Amino acid sequence: MTPAFQFRQEAFLLTSVSSYILTLALNPKDFQISIIDPVNNLCLWLDEFALPETTSEQEYLAQIQEIVSKHPIAEKTFWKSIRLIVNNQSFTLVPTALFKKEYAARTLSLARGQVTSQETVQHTLHPTWEATNLFAFPTLFSDWILDIYPLEKIQVFHQSDLLLELSSKLKSTGLMIYVEKQAATLVYVNETKLHYCNRFVYRAASDLVYYVLFVMNELKIDAEEIPAWVFGVVTEEDDSYKGLYNHIKNLSLGLPDAVSIPRLPGDSPVFYHVATLLS
Repeated sequence: MTPAFQFRQEAFLLTSVSSYILTLALNPKDFQISIIDPVNNLCLWLDEFALPETTSEQEYLAQIQEIVSKHPIAEKTFWKSIRLIVNNQSFTLVPTALFKKEYAARTLSLARGQVTSQETVQHTLHPTWEATNLFAFPTLFSDWILDIYPLEKIQVFHQSDLLLELSSKLKSTGLMIYVEKQAATLVYVNETKLHYCNRFVYRAASDLVYYVLFVMNELKIDAEEIPAWVFGVVTEEDDSYKGLYNHIKNLSLGLPDAVSIPRLPGDSPVFYHVATLLS
């Protein structure tokens, strides 16, 4: 399968993989492979593969397995670390003071329905927000990555973890809107406190605009005053951006100046790939 988008940095050295981070991002519509040089905060390699519709987790994983098995570097070993990023609706935030690992599955079940025996529950601590993110994903995914990287240091994150980490760099009140293909995540910080983080799916640009405005109304966010940033799969020409811009006075395309992610020379300055959002 040929990548729908790809990037190569001349600085990439196959002999230096022990200094690099390999990231595999499992998204509903695509699969991304990236290599990050954390010392220089630089993305050295990025492949994004568009995935056809699937009817089961097994079918989805079979596509991922085929891509990885034929990829020139994805099956290399002895990386500094390997990150698996999952992206779904199965996550919830709880105050860290109330979090108990032994009750993680039960806690997540209260938010999204019963966690099944075919799912693995993970958690990520976010000290800045004094919160813990609980999320679930198919056990067959974790079995697969442990099988192909048995001796590697593997970290598993939910996509919302990346956005929560980015939002922790905000110095004041702000609203961050990460747009995907038919999904979006909102993170609202009020006076350095996390007030809201949620992901929703949508079909049309008007749905996205409606949901954002609905959340802002419920949280009593002043559209005339709030600094807001929209980034991801969105450009100034998109109806979603135009719709948001018409209602949010201080809306910017891209990330806040205080937020730094691995550099991706040659990429559009306002297009951000999941697999490159964390250094």
